[in-house]
Amino acid sequence: MIAQTARSNGAQQLIPPRLWIIATALLIARYALLLLSVNRHLAPTGDEPNYVELADNLLAGHGYTAHGIPWAFKPPGWPMVLAMIRWIAGPSRLAVVFAQGLFDTGTILLCGWTALALTRSRTAGVIAFMLALLWPPFFRESRFMQTEPLFTVAITAALALFVRFARSPSLGLAFALGLVTGVASLVRPTGLAPVVAMVLVWLAPRWRRLTPELPRLFAMGLGVVLVLAPWTLRNARVFHAFLPVSTGAGEQFLQGSLNETDGRWNAVIVGKVNDSVIADETKRLGHPPNAVEMDHAALMQGLANYRNDPAGSALRYVKRVWRLCLLPVASGDRPLLRVAFFVALLTVYALAIPAGIEGLRHPNGPGFAAGAVLVALLINVLAMSLLYTNSRYFEPMRPFLFVLVADTLATFALARGRIETPGAPRIA
Repeated sequence: MIAQTARSNGAQQLIPPRLWIIATALLIARYALLLLSVNRHLAPTGDEPNYVELADNLLAGHGYTAHGIPWAFKPPGWPMVLAMIRWIAGPSRLAVVFAQGLFDTGTILLCGWTALALTRSRTAGVIAFMLALLWPPFFRESRFMQTEPLFTVAITAALALFVRFARSPSLGLAFALGLVTGVASLVRPTGLAPVVAMVLVWLAPRWRRLTPELPRLFAMGLGVVLVLAPWTLRNARVFHAFLPVSTGAGEQFLQGSLNETDGRWNAVIVGKVNDSVIADETKRLGHPPNAVEMDHAALMQGLANYRNDPAGSALRYVKRVWRLCLLPVASGDRPLLRVAFFVALLTVYALAIPAGIEGLRHPNGPGFAAGAVLVALLINVLAMSLLYTNSRYFEPMRPFLFVLVADTLATFALARGRIETPGAPRIA
């Protein structure tokens, strides 16, 4: 692609001040619209009550507990942030949405910066910025007291650091990437997977001369360990088990394996199955299982479901991939919304894939990071679809797609002679 030439061009170009002015105005307008859309009297919904209980227990000095017991089913990143918001502003949904808007702003800016760093094209930076700014699910999720906005900005920061690291590897960038990856994992356990995938793809052409990379890999791992160590030690003390992020994967795996629900969420059926699994495990152990034991029992039951119905399980897996990648983030059956979102997503995927493939074709080129991003997305989809999924779970990965889309569109515009001569905007 012509964008490869753009990436290697060393000419420096400043971002015009007018672009900063326009970007600031658009961000302020989006922020104002977000705050005006808040229903301040909306009762907690979905996972919100659990997060609120965890946050309030932290503030009350009861530790990381829920329902009267130590908790490990959700990592502490978002409940700790929510506790801080509630300590400052009280039980105000508006205050939470204000913070969520800050996270969105960070995501939008990081999308633009990452595309700029990857392609050295201002046009690509603007495209990625606008895609993130206008993406409806980001706006929707920011009005809730859930993990999506915080996790999205954390994983996008990891993406930005990886792209920068891939261009000029250094110990400092490796350590920073490890720290941010650890933070993302403390918000959602899936934060580690895409970064590990990107780093492994980046290492693939270097495996014959891996020794020079070992100090940077060590710095990266050290950053992750330093962030996760306090939480891991707490879990070891409380549950006598190695839990670097959280438990709950077994329960999610079981939910996705259920023939009774076709792998979908059904509170009544899932609740009955969970109760049955816990009852059987209590009988087997001779005592009520703790969080780790419950999750292990759920995992074993899910594996049994796979063994008992391999063909049906394979079909449910395909359906989970579909639900993760191609359904709208909305409740209810709205055919027009479903079709429109389906078309939009197909367009995004179709535009993102060429940039990733082109990057993989040049393993020693500056655009190889785009290939690593595409592979990380694919691995993330395949891994997440082993569990119960819905499209909300994939939304934090959209910035990965937006950066690749921006690369493709900027390359097309450059080929048509409709953008500036490719340069290297000042990103250091």
